[in-house]
Amino acid sequence: MNISGATELLVLLGDPVSHSLSPLMQNGWIADHNLDAVYVALPLKGESPVAAIRALKAFGLKGANVTVPYKEAAAAAADVREAPVANVLRWERDGTLSAFNTDGPGFIDALTEAAPEWRARVKRVLMVGAGGAAQAIAATLAPHVDTIHFVNRTSERADAAALAIPNGRVLRWDDLERGFGAADLIVQATSLGMSGNPDIAWPVGVCRANAIVADIVYRPLETALLSAARARGLATLDGLGLLIHQGARAFQYWFGVDPDPAKARSRLTAALA
Repeated sequence: MNISGATELLVLLGDPVSHSLSPLMQNGWIADHNLDAVYVALPLKGESPVAAIRALKAFGLKGANVTVPYKEAAAAAADVREAPVANVLRWERDGTLSAFNTDGPGFIDALTEAAPEWRARVKRVLMVGAGGAAQAIAATLAPHVDTIHFVNRTSERADAAALAIPNGRVLRWDDLERGFGAADLIVQATSLGMSGNPDIAWPVGVCRANAIVADIVYRPLETALLSAARARGLATLDGLGLLIHQGARAFQYWFGVDPDPAKARSRLTAALA
């Protein structure tokens, strides 16, 4: 990679970001298309993330991905936004900042890749978690399903997430087993099971035989939830699916080019191994 004064800069904003595979993925695609750009992880710290993101305009960045805990701040910092939570930023030629969310569409892309017939079989969704990713995924799934139940250890966040979509409902954390048993699609959208974080005994034994189980965690790639679901013969979707497809949509926003998801999965799988 030859970096010069003309090289365009893209960043990943979040805290922490050192664990992220996004630089490997995005720089791989940049090389595939011979683009004069580079993508780096940039930890963002401080008590004023909105102001910090707005200040980045002075550095001439082309774009950014945003991860926890700054997705709401990213949307608030933008001049134009499509949702109250954003994971993609793009600095326009006129100096304005546009914010997008590719988590939801990226999840749909990954789900369609893993279970092409999902629209015919998914009516009830259980969303474990109510953070930025869970909200974005739920908003994109909502028009295609009957109900989406949110279950979260902090009930207030589940209440707010459910109110944001017309078919949102809330399930108490104590009713997790009942939620697993009723859902056609289960989406684990918290940090539970991530390397270094605690996990729980997921009630996969009560799942429907045709249920689809998705986990947005990709470190480890084979989470305890996915391992249990696969042992039961259920269809599964690992965390790389969302990472790759939301990243591919971000790449298209920045460069107007559709990158190859298969090349990304090959690189990322090798890195995780």
